[in-house]
Amino acid sequence: MRKNNRSTLMRAAPFLLASLPHPSYAGCFFACRPTDESARAVLENLLVKRFNAPYSVVSFETTRTADFDLIAGEMRGYEIFFKATVEFPQGANLDCAPGAGSRPDDCSDDSYFSLIRETRPKPGRQFIEPGGRRNFDEDFRFAELKGRWRGPDGNFY
Repeated sequence: MRKNNRSTLMRAAPFLLASLPHPSYAGCFFACRPTDESARAVLENLLVKRFNAPYSVVSFETTRTADFDLIAGEMRGYEIFFKATVEFPQGANLDCAPGAGSRPDDCSDDSYFSLIRETRPKPGRQFIEPGGRRNFDEDFRFAELKGRWRGPDGNFY
């Protein structure tokens, strides 16, 4: 009887191995989700794209998380809500300073700062004074694709 159980297990082994997640997820078999570190990495990637200036993340705090379905339940999603304070020691988009004579057309005067939503009245680059701090109270949505999570910055986590 013992030999029969071992034989059954050996026949099932290839199917069990094929059902394991992507090798990059070794050790993560159930309920794997993006982490606080994933959200912070997205924050840093979006800061570089949006402001292209030196910055320092002064604080980062996850306030809550939520599972959700995308495309009528065909795909899982995970949302991380956070608050972050970012300091720009040299400022950002200095050519967009208010009252700076001739400003480029792609500047925005909106005081609403977001990394995932365009500025409201006029999309564009926003001025941040040297030493300025901006608070971000946002949420990042991750979509599960082929056993990995894609962040709003386009990278997989």
